[in-house]
Amino acid sequence: MQAIILAGGFGTRLKSMVSAVPKPMAPVNGRPFLSYLLDNLNNYGFQKVVLAVGYQKESIINFYKNRYKNIAIQYSVEEEPLGTGGCLKQAMELIDEDYVFVLNGDTMFDINYHEMAKLETLSIACKEMYDFDRYGEVRMDSNHTILSFEEKSFVKNGYINGGIYYLPKNIFSTYRLSKKFSLEKDFFEKYMYELKIKAYLSNAYFLDIGIPQDYKQAQEDFKGSKALFLDRDGVINVDYGHVHTIDKFKFTDFVIELCKKYQKEGYLLIVITNQAGIAKQLYEEQDVIQLHEYMINIFKESGIEIDGVYFCPHKPEDCCDCRKPKPGLFLKAIQDFKIEVKDSVVIGDKLSDLEAGYQAGIKQLYLVPSKYSIYPVNFDYKKLEV
Repeated sequence: MQAIILAGGFGTRLKSMVSAVPKPMAPVNGRPFLSYLLDNLNNYGFQKVVLAVGYQKESIINFYKNRYKNIAIQYSVEEEPLGTGGCLKQAMELIDEDYVFVLNGDTMFDINYHEMAKLETLSIACKEMYDFDRYGEVRMDSNHTILSFEEKSFVKNGYINGGIYYLPKNIFSTYRLSKKFSLEKDFFEKYMYELKIKAYLSNAYFLDIGIPQDYKQAQEDFKGSKALFLDRDGVINVDYGHVHTIDKFKFTDFVIELCKKYQKEGYLLIVITNQAGIAKQLYEEQDVIQLHEYMINIFKESGIEIDGVYFCPHKPEDCCDCRKPKPGLFLKAIQDFKIEVKDSVVIGDKLSDLEAGYQAGIKQLYLVPSKYSIYPVNFDYKKLEV
């Protein structure tokens, strides 16, 4: 399946809270809102997503590049405002299947995409609501064919447009349309009786972050992620000692499949590593940053999204709070991503890795066989067979 996400809006109503990034990139518990949408599509097996970008497009392109987990990412760039219809028509040129899903980049509607696709016709996902006036009402007949889109007014009980469309790729080909037009007003409403639009009804979770109140709600609704915490040297890459260059960075035989397994089960993937070579002046902090960019990109090529990388630049004698076995970096990641420690996992090749996780409250601890000695500890752990 393929999708287009409309991610080029200005987000005027949200500017009081988020002004530095476009609305789909608004941070929700340390992650862009758009990442949650892509997570959902990834879980349903989407293979390609076109991001229709415009306002502050660089922040989106530089963040996602050309892949997110198992999804290939392409960009349709809106050089001037084209309206929802105009930018969608342009983005359709990058779609190579007969039908495509279209989503708004500021709305989460957790529908069953496989079920909606079974309609095999032009359709709009609609959500039943009570006592609302923020959205216009969608009216339909007994066969769920849409009859009208009503203007915003108070409705005791009715259906709203949930912002997800299932469209034929060639939907615009037989209509004379201007370069700039509204998908809803200038197309759906104008040609409603010709199009015979079906409503796909769903009572799934729905949230539009377009106003400050619902953006705050997203912070509550999306918190409580679980995470897989990975040591770097010895777990992600072969530990040759102070690895800091690409030519010395070799992935371990097991880490790709390991990460795929946990990512499929909904875990965030977070790397926490000691890099004392910086303090020892064996290499610069920028060397570590560049190496991690390389690592993240290689993971991306395998459909794996690394959600965070934290490193300690200090020597043991510096007595910092961030060097494992101290839990400082774990605690920072837990705070940044609103992580539930009871559901999270640590994998390391040294007991100090596990000790740091244990001090942060994580109880699922796994040790990868390595050259490092095992010593008595006051917590339980399991050896990971790799």
